[in-house]
Amino acid sequence: MKIIIIALISNIFTFSLLAQQVFVSGNLEKKWEVSDGLKVPESVCYDATRQVLYISSISGSPMEKDKLGFISKISPDGKMISLNWVTGLNAPKGMGIMGKQLYVTDIDRVVEIDAETGTITQVIEFAGASFLNDISIDPKGNVYVSDSKSNALYAIKAGKVELLSDSEKLKGINGLNFSNGRLLAGLQDRIVSIDPGTKQISDYIMNTGSIDGLVPDGNGNFIISDWAGHVHLVSASKEKVKLLDTTPAKVNAADLEYIVGQKLLLVPTFNDNKVVAYEINGN
Repeated sequence: MKIIIIALISNIFTFSLLAQQVFVSGNLEKKWEVSDGLKVPESVCYDATRQVLYISSISGSPMEKDKLGFISKISPDGKMISLNWVTGLNAPKGMGIMGKQLYVTDIDRVVEIDAETGTITQVIEFAGASFLNDISIDPKGNVYVSDSKSNALYAIKAGKVELLSDSEKLKGINGLNFSNGRLLAGLQDRIVSIDPGTKQISDYIMNTGSIDGLVPDGNGNFIISDWAGHVHLVSASKEKVKLLDTTPAKVNAADLEYIVGQKLLLVPTFNDNKVVAYEINGN
């Protein structure tokens, strides 16, 4: 019995130490968290029209075509609306919404879903793709897609897939965001700006560290995450600011979302099987 008690005390001490090491900025206030059956949640996408959040759960392996992946719907205040809203996907990751169409990357294809009904309306295959990751959509409805393994950038225009670039300058491409007429892409150590017309690639924000999620904060800055568990605020003219570090607890920070009007940051924790919401103050 004495050995068991000592072991329990040791475990409690270890857990407490880890909790103390997790960093949460004073500008962040945790609002809620949701699990409710989520399985390896990779991405969160806000649908302002329908006032819902979509969550992609890989469930199985990130690269295996196992049909275990699914999309859930929750409310902006963290209530589960439908856990298994869309099922039968493989390893769904990045998402983008335009009108009533939700686009989801799924290894080597993009799945188009009717946001009203949850029906899969189209499956767009990408010949040669191997790890489609994030999505961003421009005001014209062009869908941009990153392939992190092939270091490639694609576009879906009028339903047809076009390879925009597989330049060495896109090594490790992941998070995408279309802002102010330019496409921004997060790499392993920087954010680059890509002109969709000329396909010219130029450095935009340097020394970022690895980037998974990439979203604007509404004030000219960007919030980025890396899969390990770091979240930073970055800018072209200022030093990056750490908002969150959950790496000591081995909690990931995957493809995040930010609702500017609510100042609500949504972090999918991947292997921790949760989405955690924080309000950002003083940003």
